Amino acid sequence: MRIKCNKCKKTAIIQSTSEESDRYRKLYCCCGNPMCGHTFVMDLSFSHTLSPSAKDLPKKFIEKISRMTQTQQQNFFANL
Repeated sequence: MRIKCNKCKKTAIIQSTSEESDRYRKLYCCCGNPMCGHTFVMDLSFSHTLSPSAKDLPKKFIEKISRMTQTQQQNFFANL
């Protein structure tokens, strides 16, 4: 992830992070331009899921899929 300084638009470095929750972090940044030297905090938050995690599937479902051949798996997911 690239962070830009909002003062000089040069690349900034994330010096440290603070995990406020599992969906929110504070990024403590420092501008990489020595003529600027701006230090600042940015917020990073989880927005939404685009594709669900396989870890969210029931264990029995994963076991059944793992027993299918690759072709069967491709056909199964193509028909969803």
